[in-house]
Amino acid sequence: MKKIGEFLKKEIVLSVALLLAILSMFIVLPDKEYVGYIDFRTLSILFCLMAVMVGMQEIGVFRFTAEKLLVKVKNTIQLVLILVLLCFFFSMFMTNDVALITFVPFTFIVLQMLGEDIEKRLMIPVVVFQTIAANLGSMLTPMGNPQNLYLYGKSGMGLGSFLGLMLPYTLFSLVLLIFCGVWLGKKSSDGTVEVVLKEKTSLKGREKELLRYSVLFVLSLLTVAHVLDYRMCLVIVLAAFLILDRPLLKRVDYGLLLTFIGFFVFIGNMGRVPFFNDLLQK
Repeated sequence: MKKIGEFLKKEIVLSVALLLAILSMFIVLPDKEYVGYIDFRTLSILFCLMAVMVGMQEIGVFRFTAEKLLVKVKNTIQLVLILVLLCFFFSMFMTNDVALITFVPFTFIVLQMLGEDIEKRLMIPVVVFQTIAANLGSMLTPMGNPQNLYLYGKSGMGLGSFLGLMLPYTLFSLVLLIFCGVWLGKKSSDGTVEVVLKEKTSLKGREKELLRYSVLFVLSLLTVAHVLDYRMCLVIVLAAFLILDRPLLKRVDYGLLLTFIGFFVFIGNMGRVPFFNDLLQK
């Protein structure tokens, strides 16, 4: 029971999705139409993107980029803006949750190195702004978050149309984030700041892996843009990982995939209930 309780606390959204799916199955009994509920294209693209991001995380691509930017930091304003905007821009391609998982722990390390005083003043505000930035930046692209990917597929919009629709909101969000970052940097400023990392990430010797993940990422983007069939992309990505990086497949967020399946089943069943179907039509 304790383990079940811990799982429910850790995977609240997944638990709710599965519970709703199971309850709906008592209203609409399982039949052959259940298969039609599942958006296999969305699930396949989501899996491919998550797998590629796990691979890039493993070789340190994102940390390497962050370190290169932080070396140029001269004051608190620049420090805050870089830490926050890393989440904003990277979330457009690596999803909002992965951006936070990648850069928040890195932020802890950076701020701890700058001294206890700066750490106390900046830790909580910067992490809060990073969380906001990851969610705002991710809204620009279909692959920025799972919801976008699903809505993009269902809407039938082209990639250019989707980006054009979301661009004004994203730019406005960027302006607000820069304003808030400058305000926080000035408020917490105590002169110059220099980031000196004790251990630096290197991609030397990992060029082949970087090339492989880059190619797989491009293929995933082409699939999002409806240039490449999602089944072909899934086969290529899955084969590449099974042959060359099988252990990394364990780190893919399968809970997120199950969450989507749960909601697909629930929504599909509710759509077959006359009362709810009438509401949707209205």
